[in-house]
Amino acid sequence: MTEKQRFLVYSKLGYLLSIVRKKNNINISDALKILLEKEIIQKIEDIETGYYLEGSAYLAEVFKI
Repeated sequence: MTEKQRFLVYSKLGYLLSIVRKKNNINISDALKILLEKEIIQKIEDIETGYYLEGSAYLAEVFKI
């Protein structure tokens, strides 16, 4: 994974954490647990999926978070 890809992956995960937190009115730890349980983090970190290039709102719909 290149540095640019790594930046995009972790930026995307930050946005998704924010969406989950606000939508469910929960703290960051609980939001992280949700992303881990649904294996969203692993899917976004897998560059082959291309999810790291998609918009956060789109991913929130795709993963139903």
